[in-house]
Amino acid sequence: MAKQLLAAGAVLVGSTAFCGCTGAIGAEGGPVGTGGGSGTSSGATDTSGTTTAGSTGTGSTGSTGNGVTGGTSSGAGGTDGGAPLTDPDALAQACAAKNGALDVGLTRVRRLTRDQFNNTVADLIGASGAPANAIAPDEKVGPFHSNAIAPITDLIVEQHQEVAKQLAADAVTRMSTLSSCDLNVDSNGTCATRFIQDLGLGAYRRPLEAEEIDRYRALYDLGAGNGGPSHGFELVLQALLQSPFFLYHVTLGEASTPSQAPVAVTAYELASRLSYFIYNSMPDATLFELAASGDLTNETTLAGEVERMIQTDAAGRSIALFHKQWLGLEKLPEQDKDAGLFPAYSEATVAAMLDETGRFADAVIRQGDGTLRSLLTASYGFPQGDLFGIYGVAEPAGFEPGTRVEFDPGQRSGILTQAAFLATNAHANQTSPVHRGIIVRENVLCQPIESPPANANTTPPPPTEATTTRERFAQHTAVAACATCHRLMDPIGLGFENYDPVGAWRTNDGSSQVDASGEFVDVADDLAGPFDGPLELTVKLANSEEVSICMANQWFRFALGRTESNADACSLSAVNEGFRASGGNIRSLLAEIALSEAFRNVRSQE
Repeated sequence: MAKQLLAAGAVLVGSTAFCGCTGAIGAEGGPVGTGGGSGTSSGATDTSGTTTAGSTGTGSTGSTGNGVTGGTSSGAGGTDGGAPLTDPDALAQACAAKNGALDVGLTRVRRLTRDQFNNTVADLIGASGAPANAIAPDEKVGPFHSNAIAPITDLIVEQHQEVAKQLAADAVTRMSTLSSCDLNVDSNGTCATRFIQDLGLGAYRRPLEAEEIDRYRALYDLGAGNGGPSHGFELVLQALLQSPFFLYHVTLGEASTPSQAPVAVTAYELASRLSYFIYNSMPDATLFELAASGDLTNETTLAGEVERMIQTDAAGRSIALFHKQWLGLEKLPEQDKDAGLFPAYSEATVAAMLDETGRFADAVIRQGDGTLRSLLTASYGFPQGDLFGIYGVAEPAGFEPGTRVEFDPGQRSGILTQAAFLATNAHANQTSPVHRGIIVRENVLCQPIESPPANANTTPPPPTEATTTRERFAQHTAVAACATCHRLMDPIGLGFENYDPVGAWRTNDGSSQVDASGEFVDVADDLAGPFDGPLELTVKLANSEEVSICMANQWFRFALGRTESNADACSLSAVNEGFRASGGNIRSLLAEIALSEAFRNVRSQE
């Protein structure tokens, strides 16, 4: 039984990635139609931006397609083609120019990321493992995963078909727990309808419409008549897991049609936005109840839900994911190190490094004071195994994974001085002030770096005992063609020179003492100027309003799966003001984003 998925209407113009600098240029694609899970119903892609409606599905779960906008831009910045919105005065001016009119940035249709898919099927049908890892890798908006750029290919369609087939077959063994009634003794079909309504609510993140229920019932009856209730159950689940309303974040407002003007999202759409923001998964029972009653659209209720949800383990999982993506730590398992120089570096050590980042971010944000300052300057961590040796601390008596371990405050200061960040952004046999510096410049300051010249030599000079990293990389700022870019990165990255390629503290580089002095240039006054070593570097970052605004923007991007634009100026101004008033409390920041106009409204068409 062939099934055709929704094709995401977007065109990727191009992207670049190179040693030391990363950036991407995305293009805004045209709208597409939505359609049925087992019918033929995908809308035609139109790169000119003209809406093309999807046709009505001919299969059992087909549905009439609506034009939904697809595509987005990516990169460290990307705000209507201008500079990132990190200047508070510019934000205030852009907001004032709107004269009180509601305006929000354009939201394009997005397919679930791998993590979102895996979390959703775990919550919906009790699936285990990572089934979505069999699907093509995610795209990115800046550092964050968001599938709103490239069109769906035939290969991805086939991958989704196979994953849905395997998940449905596996779920048959749990049919009695996934259905609230016994499908095996369903003489009049009442139980089948109830099962479809219940599972459909979770899959679509909204109640099914009457026509949708009828189509799924027809599919169930077809399967049950040719293999019993379990086969009907299996076919319905296969179709649900391939429906555009399962695979995509569909946010159109009450009219369910694309709008050039901002419109309020529905209560169910708000529940879905909030759950994928805080949980990175489908709404829980409480969110569904509040959506059904309409109470979730009340600001007080919404704020209370953010507070409730942040206390859950699912929120801890999402917070850990944000920080791994924000700092580019997903690349760490691919980073080889010289085994002769760093024998403690292994798959287990890499896993411990990544685990520590998640535990640390969760400890600061959910269990600690929640502040950006603590995230950037706290001198404790959660090491395991050989990571103790890298940090030069003894494993405490009675240690268990997750035990907080205090570090030497003269050596460690926040998440940027932990092993995961330092090892990810280093070469196999030497450090990389370029990689370490560019992450700070692009992801902590929200300042994208231009591409290097096409003929640039990006191979690092080989390390020697007679030369320091600073000396070997000095040519970056000595050569005019390189200096424009590298003056923004290298002087920051050199501030981490007290850490070797796996993150261990060092005082010597080759035969010379480490010189970890550096400088911030082309930044706001509260950050500009020299620093000496990683501790001064991280304190300067923690004291910077520019860093605070960038962090707010990064969480905004993570929450909505898109970059901010000038249309979001009033939302961002309010978010930043609330974040500043809270003393830089990230828990408060998440609430401010959820309460913002940009989060509670949608503009789905240009």
